[in-house]
Amino acid sequence: MMQTANAIIIQPVKDEMSGKTPVKESKKCLAIKTTTSFLKQNIKNNKRKAVAQFSHVDKSLENSLKHGNFVAHWVPGVFSNLVCSFYEKAETIQEFWKVIKQCNRVVDYSANKRAFTRGQEIAIGTKAFKEFAMKVKSGVRMHKGQFAYFNGIVNKLMNNLFFDADFMDKLN
Repeated sequence: MMQTANAIIIQPVKDEMSGKTPVKESKKCLAIKTTTSFLKQNIKNNKRKAVAQFSHVDKSLENSLKHGNFVAHWVPGVFSNLVCSFYEKAETIQEFWKVIKQCNRVVDYSANKRAFTRGQEIAIGTKAFKEFAMKVKSGVRMHKGQFAYFNGIVNKLMNNLFFDADFMDKLN
């Protein structure tokens, strides 16, 4: 093995005067003398004015964000619009869509192919939620909770529609 060493030698630079005259120190300016406390006071006053000026804008934006209900990007708009007429919390709407996604089983594991396409999922989801809403309005008792009941509706619809050739060909 052969090792090499690189050495860097730093040499001081000589001060050479190249015929230039040295710069004279400037005289003090006779402007109004300001103190640091005066500057700090002005900054504080400006901040207060800015906060007071834009406080109504911040409050209205804050109120609209509190009252606004935003659903995740992965929930289809058609489905979220339907469900938001009955439930206003975004978490609830997303949970209903998760039930639909969970019920759509994988058919071919090698290609990760599911039984229904995205369009078919939306059609089944809207149909299932309409049926769910009718059941809730009629006062059906849900022993295990609303998501479990909705899961049963979606499973039943998917099992029936998987063997329906017209449905499988229509939205494919």
